[in-house]
Amino acid sequence: MAPVSHIRGRRSGRWALAAAGAALALGVTGCSILGDLRPGGGGEEEPTPEAAEPVEAAPLLEDALADLAEYPALTASGQVAASVGGDVRDTSLTVTDSGATHGTVSANDIEGDLAAADGKLFIRAPEDFWLDQGVFGPDFDDFDENWVRATGAQAGINPSATLAPPVLAEILGGLELDSEEASEENLDDVLTYRVDLAGERNQLWINAETGQIQRIAIEELVPPEAESGPQVRLDLAQADTAAAEEAYDTLTGLAEEELTGSRDARIEVAWDGQPAMNCEPGPNCTWSGTVRDAGGASSGTVTVRMDVTFSNDEIGNLECSDNGALEAGGTLEMSCSANYDRVGEETYSIDGSAQLTTRGLTSDQQEAMLGALEEQRAATVSGGSEEETEGTEGSESPAETGETEGN
Repeated sequence: MAPVSHIRGRRSGRWALAAAGAALALGVTGCSILGDLRPGGGGEEEPTPEAAEPVEAAPLLEDALADLAEYPALTASGQVAASVGGDVRDTSLTVTDSGATHGTVSANDIEGDLAAADGKLFIRAPEDFWLDQGVFGPDFDDFDENWVRATGAQAGINPSATLAPPVLAEILGGLELDSEEASEENLDDVLTYRVDLAGERNQLWINAETGQIQRIAIEELVPPEAESGPQVRLDLAQADTAAAEEAYDTLTGLAEEELTGSRDARIEVAWDGQPAMNCEPGPNCTWSGTVRDAGGASSGTVTVRMDVTFSNDEIGNLECSDNGALEAGGTLEMSCSANYDRVGEETYSIDGSAQLTTRGLTSDQQEAMLGALEEQRAATVSGGSEEETEGTEGSESPAETGETEGN
């Protein structure tokens, strides 16, 4: 994937993350809690500067970013929050140069698996993880330990949009230097150079021996063309082509076997008022209603399916279904019918019930994802991605915005 050319400036802000997922107020003491944030949740002390001659920061950073942009993949472990002062997530990820991602994310010691490909992010976690997110939906009971399509805010970060090596290199390259000199520091018993970037608490550490970026602490890691981004403190390491291929293998297997059964937590789906059931002679019964976004999501489109069962103890049950695409902030009309085709004058009392469910990946989207993974894998193995990384929340593929499947 070739790096894109857009470069952003920086905003000011405060670092407000804390270890163990707690957000602490700085109060009137003026104390910084930057030292409490530890990648991987470890207990090491914050790097202590050693007395040494500083080096020129600009060429050191330029070389490190050029190296980073060429990684086939990277590993990132540490802490993230969807926004400055937001809820902290511990995470450990492998992110390829195309943005395809596999790893883990945890909140309040509840860990889940994370997968991202073709601009779509999924989490598989216990029910308590989703309860902590305040997620509500008609198929919430299906979330427990199953794959669920999620937002970057729910994961704490959208790695496809921020951590793909060429994209991360671009983002970091758009930050101005706060100091022209880089200070020598011992970081986890490794000699590094600390580079101070513009902003209240923006820093990165470059391994003195390899010249590679070893840690980043950024107030707001803003993706290209975006207005905001996550707060991160992550240890980074280059991952080789074999590790990238392993990530592609894992994601391909998930797309083939599991993700089509996933649900979608990005939009809170609910009935808008009460649905209606009407039966004419036959009995020929119709169920109709309006579905709405009850949570006020900012972007995205969710595939919604309605399954209806009409029942009578004497003549049995009939089923019908409908599906469609619900856009964030919008509504969706749904309707389906079933006809018993009974002959005669006898009348029947028919009961009806409906169940709404969401689909995290339709069959059309599955086909597109598998094709994208195959192309991205070939590009990574050959030494570079052919297209810009997808993955910013709200950028939907054609299958998401136009075509919907019921399976």
